[in-house]
Amino acid sequence: MRFPPISYLANHVSQSRVSQYFFYCYLLVILTISFYPLTGWRYTGEPIFAFYTYPLPYYFTLFDNLVNVLAYVPLGVAVGLMARRRWYAWPLAALIGTLLSGSVEFVQQFLPDRVASNLDMLSNGFGACIGGVLSLIIANRRWQRAWQVFRHSHLADSTLAEWGLVWLGLWFITQFDPSVPFLGVVVAPRGIPQPFDSPLADPALFLSLLEAGGMMLHLVGVALFVSVLVKHVREVPAAIRLTLLAGLVVKLTFAGMLLQPAQFFAWINRNIVIGGAVGVLLLWGLWQLHRRLRAMVGALALAAAVAVGWLWPLSPQLSATLPLFRWNYGHLMHFNGLASVIGDVWPYGAVLILLWAALSMANSGEHWS
Repeated sequence: MRFPPISYLANHVSQSRVSQYFFYCYLLVILTISFYPLTGWRYTGEPIFAFYTYPLPYYFTLFDNLVNVLAYVPLGVAVGLMARRRWYAWPLAALIGTLLSGSVEFVQQFLPDRVASNLDMLSNGFGACIGGVLSLIIANRRWQRAWQVFRHSHLADSTLAEWGLVWLGLWFITQFDPSVPFLGVVVAPRGIPQPFDSPLADPALFLSLLEAGGMMLHLVGVALFVSVLVKHVREVPAAIRLTLLAGLVVKLTFAGMLLQPAQFFAWINRNIVIGGAVGVLLLWGLWQLHRRLRAMVGALALAAAVAVGWLWPLSPQLSATLPLFRWNYGHLMHFNGLASVIGDVWPYGAVLILLWAALSMANSGEHWS
């Protein structure tokens, strides 16, 4: 039997709130994907409560209903872990999941290309119920102690570290779209060339600098974001490598799922490789800075990456991008739309967390051993 470290046993360990933070962030994810693309609101003139009593199944596709079940499982897990008593964890998860889904479906009837469905409500509620049951396993004392020991041993001594860990989880969602380069900030559109004003004599060089620079800044920002969450400086390189490797695995997985076989490497190009190489060289020295300095540099890097996105003069062409994929547009919206919207929001939240770290987290709490 493996015992916790002496430092864990000798110190009072505060209660973890990661399930609550996860619930709030995942709620953001659900609302984002449910209301995407957030435009074109209209009223059809149909009775607004009629869909609740439609005969089942009024509208059914196997893929959509499977996604509806799976999408609410993490929400159910979070709700179940937040419950004070185990006996009502799964009923509470099912109730909250169904009520949330019912509210979402009500709003979706005012969006184009969306169908309000009572079957979706039942699927979502069933998924949340499954999550609530799974939470009973995760809430096991052995699992909880393992998490507490991990948090004590490897995460910075701050509530911010748990917030940051959950927010980092959202970053992996930004890698769901395989048509966007790995750690890319901008996407060179396919199709008809687009005219634009270049501040440089060579327009192609201007675009290359933006694409490579955006990747470099994104890489540095994400890596330093991870470094701020780690307790011991000696563990920073391994944490960065593990995060980037996991992100690459996510990108490869969705490339294999969504892209045509001949387009499997559409997410990488020469500019991305150059930007990544320069970013790695910069990180060689930056990871050894004090925590507050790493937080400040990371915030500046991510803010600059956002600025690169603003400066990018070209617009994506959907008609030229769709041939890259093996899935139809309706199914792609579940993943690419989510990745796009979360990708727009994530840097701002990360910058706020890094600034919070720069202002509140003491360098004295950081150790090399």
